[in-house]
Amino acid sequence: MSELSSLDQRATTLLQELSGPHGIHASLASTANYRAIFTRDAVMAGVAGCLLADQRVMTSFGRTLEQLRDYQGDEGQIASNYEVRPGQPHHVSFGTIAPRIDGATWYLVGVALAARAGVIQASHFEASVRATVRLLNALEYNGRHLVYVPTGGNWADEYIYEGYILYDQVLRAWALQLLAPLYQEPSWAAKSAAIAERISSAFFAADTSAPHHPIAAFTPVHRHDMFDLAACALLAVSGLLPERAGQALQWIDTNFLQRGALPPAFHPVIHEGDAAWPALRRYHLHAFRNQPHEYHNGGIWPIWLGWLALGCARTNHADFLGRLRERSAEALGTRGDFAFEEYLHGETGLALGTPGMAYTASGLVFLRLAGSPAAHSLLSA
Repeated sequence: MSELSSLDQRATTLLQELSGPHGIHASLASTANYRAIFTRDAVMAGVAGCLLADQRVMTSFGRTLEQLRDYQGDEGQIASNYEVRPGQPHHVSFGTIAPRIDGATWYLVGVALAARAGVIQASHFEASVRATVRLLNALEYNGRHLVYVPTGGNWADEYIYEGYILYDQVLRAWALQLLAPLYQEPSWAAKSAAIAERISSAFFAADTSAPHHPIAAFTPVHRHDMFDLAACALLAVSGLLPERAGQALQWIDTNFLQRGALPPAFHPVIHEGDAAWPALRRYHLHAFRNQPHEYHNGGIWPIWLGWLALGCARTNHADFLGRLRERSAEALGTRGDFAFEEYLHGETGLALGTPGMAYTASGLVFLRLAGSPAAHSLLSA
C-alpha cells in the first residue's frame, strides 16, 4: 500500500492542478479536447475530492455542476463536455457522432453526492434535476425501465456495443436511488427498484449460485456477452443488487486477481480476424486506438480499478479488495515514470493514452480510500 499512498499524493496534486474556476478539467494535456471539462471525468474527480475533503477540488466540483446546469439543453440534456474560452464563444458539446447519454446520468449522481457532501445546495438544482429525470424517462419511451443507448453513447465512445447497455442502466438507477430522499420523491426510489429488478432479469443468468458476470448489453437482434468492468464496479458501488454484484465480483476475482492479473475494461479482447474486428477497426473519432489490449479493447483503466475497489468495500469483499490493491501496486506503484496516463496495456502493462488525466488520478484516490469512513459516509445509502 505504500506505493499506492505515494501515488495518491501525486494524484491529489494533479486533481488540484486540474481544478479551476470553471470546473475540473479532464487533463493537463491539450491533445484533442482533453483540456475541456467532461461531465463524467469531472464528477468522478469531484467525488475523489469529497473523499479527500480537499476544498479546492470540491469547490471546482461545485462550479462544474453549476456550469452543467446553466448549459442544460431545452429538453433536459446535459452536456458531454464544455470549455470556457476567454474572448471566444464557450464551446458546449452534447456529443459528436452520438449523444453522450451518460452525461445526464453522471450529472444526476454528481448532484446527489455533492449535496450529500455539502458542496452544493440541493434546492439550487431541483428544477434542473427534474428536467433530466424527465428526459431519461422520455428516452426510455416504452415504459420497460431500460434506456436504449446508441454506439458511442457513453464513456466507451470508440467501443462497439449499443442498445440496452448495463452501465447506463446502473447509473440511472443509482442516481434515482440517491436523489429520491434528497428531493422527497418516493416515486424515484420505486423507479430505481424497478430498473434494478429489470437489470437482474435481463442481464444476468438465472443461476444465482455460480459466479458469473452480466452481459454488457443487448439489442432486439444481438447480445453483447462481453464482460464490462465499469458496469460491474458501479453495480457494486450502488448497492442496488448486492447478490448479483457479489456474483460479478467473485467472477472478476477468480478470472483475474487470483491469477495475478488486473481486470481490463472489456473482455475478451477483439483481435484481427474476429467477427467484430471490422466494425471496431472502422469506428474511431480522431485515430484508431483499439488495437488488441489497448484503450477500450482490453486496456486496464485505473479509474475502473478505483470504482471496483469502492465496490469491493461497499459489498464487504475485504479479501478481494486486498488482492486488487496488491495487483494495482505491482502494476503502478513501481513505475517512477508514471504520468497518470489513461490506461495500461493489457499484456505488457505499459502506460498508454493521454497523460495527466483526472480520470486516472481519481481512480488511484478511490483505490486507497475504499473502505474509509469518508467513502462509507458518502457512498452508502
